Amino acid sequence: MKKILSGSIFALIATGAMADGFYINPQVAYSITSIEESRVEKSAQNGVWADFDGNKHETWSDKGHKFSPKIAVGYDFDMEKYGILSIEAEYGEVDNFFNALGFDTAENGDVPNDTDIRNFTYDERTLGINVKYGYKVYKFIPYLTAGIGYTTIESENNFRSGRYFWETPATTENMSWNIGVGVEVPLTDNVAFNLAYKYTDLGSVEYSNGMFYDNHAASQGGITRVFDSDVDLDKHEFIAGVKLAF
Repeated sequence: MKKILSGSIFALIATGAMADGFYINPQVAYSITSIEESRVEKSAQNGVWADFDGNKHETWSDKGHKFSPKIAVGYDFDMEKYGILSIEAEYGEVDNFFNALGFDTAENGDVPNDTDIRNFTYDERTLGINVKYGYKVYKFIPYLTAGIGYTTIESENNFRSGRYFWETPATTENMSWNIGVGVEVPLTDNVAFNLAYKYTDLGSVEYSNGMFYDNHAASQGGITRVFDSDVDLDKHEFIAGVKLAF
């Protein structure tokens, strides 16, 4: 994916002299990623995993704060008195680590044991296509933006309580979507400073976590309990960049 993006950027730069309206926009984003996990404990009943009396329904949520680089390449269509329409491809990566200890609550109000450790780590990569519409107001160009993306999430859901644990890695590929607002401040005919806010729904990651002992053997001679998890992810981004037109 990175090689494809690099090739696209090179092509835009190489043809810039002949293709008025192309641009490249390196950016820095401050992201606030929200995570919310819902877990349901199930046991083996008649050959299938099912709810049982006294099982646990747990939820926790947290927010991760990160600075990360992004880059966009696109084309501006100047419609003169009707404004400016832009189509761009954007790529970004964000990694986060969440420690759920202290955030966990059970359906009956219980809190985790002191020995309980719950971690969630992920590396999110998104390649998106955005449409922007702006209108020049004095020396500024405020705009609206919306788009869809192809998001890959490499994640791992870890839990430990005394001798019991699970370690569940997963690779999830989601369709994401985003909306946002921003403003461009032209500095020269070919350079503009860009500020934007963007909300992105990253979709969800699902797990089925079997319980194990320290020695990696299944508990009681076999996995008798699992936790089915559904992790929802979304993020708010505050973005600054320098737009270079060719």
